[in-house]
Amino acid sequence: MNRRMQIFVNEYLITMNASEAARRAGYKPHYAGLRGYQLMRRPDVQVAIRDAMDARAKRTGIDADRVVQELAAIAFSDMRHILDWGTNHVRLRPAESMTAADRAAIKSVSVRIGKRGCGHVRVRLHDKFAALMMLERHLGMDNSLGGAAARAKFARKLSDRVRYAFDRADRMRAVGVLGRARLAAKRAMPAQFKAKEGG
Repeated sequence: MNRRMQIFVNEYLITMNASEAARRAGYKPHYAGLRGYQLMRRPDVQVAIRDAMDARAKRTGIDADRVVQELAAIAFSDMRHILDWGTNHVRLRPAESMTAADRAAIKSVSVRIGKRGCGHVRVRLHDKFAALMMLERHLGMDNSLGGAAARAKFARKLSDRVRYAFDRADRMRAVGVLGRARLAAKRAMPAQFKAKEGG
């Protein structure tokens, strides 16, 4: 693996995006997407990325289980554990009475004092839907391409689209030939006829 590939590996660990990592590693921006894809398919690059990720996980003490726990804390958070409300009040519960999972679900807490000295507390939680989707993907529960029937349907759809694209390209090529002939005839036409044709 050469120096530029090692830079690609380091940049991939920062961005987690192959195209952006290729751009940052010095590959031409126009071909960064293709080059990133090609690099990610190389076994030596895959091993280097996996080793670097394992080393970072060991260094930080963060593993897949901890990520799943944090996502679960956000996905299954309950506003009743964070706020106390009734018919005439809404109060933020003290931080000591919240669990670590409840506190992890909070995105921000802001307080605004009004003109009459009344305080307005605003509590925002992290996006539960996004956390559920990430958790579903992380645990392999999304069935977007799950069964054999779904994969076959996807393959047929893709095949139909490719066939349509080729048919359209043939039609456009035929129209293009006629269009070029019309354009050449129009250019060859004297100016007096062009004025009559326009109107």
